[in-house]
Amino acid sequence: MKIQYRLRGFDQRRPGPRPLDRALDDLGLHIPISAATVALEQRWEASPPFSAWVELAVPGPDIHAAARDHTLEAVLRKVVDRLAAQIEDRNRRRQLRLKRREPFRTVASQWAPRTQASSPRPRGPTPVRGQSGRR
Repeated sequence: MKIQYRLRGFDQRRPGPRPLDRALDDLGLHIPISAATVALEQRWEASPPFSAWVELAVPGPDIHAAARDHTLEAVLRKVVDRLAAQIEDRNRRRQLRLKRREPFRTVASQWAPRTQASSPRPRGPTPVRGQSGRR
C-alpha cells in the first residue's frame, strides 16, 4: 500500500514517525487498500486546532473520513474509527447480499436440465442402426 501524507502547520524539517501507517496496515487486513492519502492540519487560531482527512483507494467506491479535535491523538483515533466503521458496514452489506443470493443458486441448480453426460444410460441391448426393435 502506498501512503501519501500532506502535512500543514507541522514542522516539516524534522522527520517524524508517520502516525497512521500501522492503523492503515491493520485496516488493510479487512479490505485490500491500494493507496491512501492522509491530510493532517494544525491551526492554532481555530478551535479545535487539529484536523485530519483520510481517503482510501479500495475496490469499488473509495472510502474517506474526516475528523477534528483538540489533540492529534484524538483526531487520529476518530478518523481510524470512522474508516473502520465504513469498512465493517461495507463487508456486512456484502455478506447480506451474498446470503440473499444463496437460496436462488441452490434452487436453480436443482432444476437445471440434465446434460447427456449426466443422464442415465438406457438398459438392455442397443439397437443396431437400420434395424427396428420389432421382428
